[in-house]
Amino acid sequence: MCPDRNRLPSALPASQRGFLLPVAMFIVVVMGLAALALWRTTSQSSVASVQELLTVQALYAAESGVQSGLSELFYPSAAARPAVDNRCSGLSQSLDFSGILGLNLCSAEVSCELLEPGMYRIEASGACGAGATRAVRALEVQARF
Repeated sequence: MCPDRNRLPSALPASQRGFLLPVAMFIVVVMGLAALALWRTTSQSSVASVQELLTVQALYAAESGVQSGLSELFYPSAAARPAVDNRCSGLSQSLDFSGILGLNLCSAEVSCELLEPGMYRIEASGACGAGATRAVRALEVQARF
């Protein structure tokens, strides 16, 4: 028998003992950092997509506010300019779109300013969401009688 075949694993040279432990620790740490970076990127991406959706909804809420203001200003009767001028000075609306599909949790504030007889500025501010994920958009439209 050859004496080398009966060697025990503990008889390995000191430079080869425990080599895989530091490699395994390095791999675990690197993979953990990669997983943390991926998780953070994913969570930021989901918040950004929610914010983008709320921004578009706020724009549509403001646009709906402008349309409502124009409707109040010129309808049902836009036959006499002084009557329309009077409606503009008294136009101040708060619209709540709760329960409306696509604009749930949105609102709009509408106002009208008489620039000169027959010239109107309608401003609407649409807001959607709450807290940190709240978006506000404003629109301004000028109309002439």
